[in-house]
Amino acid sequence: MPIANVNDCKFYYEVTGSGPDVIFIHGEDHAFELFEHQIVYFSKRFRCITYDRRGHGRTELTPYGYSLHNQTLDLTGLLDHLQVSHPIIVAVAMATPIAVSFALAFPDRIAGLALASWYELDGYPLMELRRRNKHPTTFGKFHMMEFEVMRDRGSQGLIDLFRKQGDALLPILPADPHVRETVMRMIASHPPEHFVKAAEFYTSMPNLVPRLKEIMCPLLGICGADDPSPDNPDLLAGAANFEQVWIPGARRFSMLEAPLAFNAALDRFFATCA
Repeated sequence: MPIANVNDCKFYYEVTGSGPDVIFIHGEDHAFELFEHQIVYFSKRFRCITYDRRGHGRTELTPYGYSLHNQTLDLTGLLDHLQVSHPIIVAVAMATPIAVSFALAFPDRIAGLALASWYELDGYPLMELRRRNKHPTTFGKFHMMEFEVMRDRGSQGLIDLFRKQGDALLPILPADPHVRETVMRMIASHPPEHFVKAAEFYTSMPNLVPRLKEIMCPLLGICGADDPSPDNPDLLAGAANFEQVWIPGARRFSMLEAPLAFNAALDRFFATCA
């Protein structure tokens, strides 16, 4: 099992294919399996790197270190460990602040930046204004609820809760029953303590949207047309290096819900990244 000891944490990662480097970064409560359709497709022409973020999947659940700053150091250290100097980064949801922070800190080390569902770049607490009236509670309180359910009833208890309350509890869940089940099981695969660490991460995020125009590499936004908290490309009006793509019929998990459309958007974008 490939493990990288980076920044006082043991990270599980996989490298598939050969060619220009692309690193895929999953969001909060996800795992790198989120990108299964992308790895199969793009590994024929690219070296695809995936990893479980700190406290996720097969990566170590450390007692501390979940701030945005430290998770950006995690990414930097992993790229150094793998001797990756100029990757394209594809980040989803709450991984987008990590990718943007890296791009701002190391503008010469990034070939392109694809951000899927990037409203979390609003940071804390501003992002909660976007969630209001669309989610039943705040991100922090929701994750504390997940912690309590996992602690008291285990993974199956959390899956059963998702099945019972569905969109009323988590409106980003995919509409397709098979993909929905995949996402629910992925979320419930984490130990209870993970959800406490997720709340720590979320409260550490500043508003990065005003700084997006500082990023000079090609920049792509991808969002499901039915995402309850959609991207706001008007915030980047006039940015010459930015394009926004909408995936019809998808919510938050467009890479799983509509992989052909998601891959096509990435394919066109990758061609613009020198």
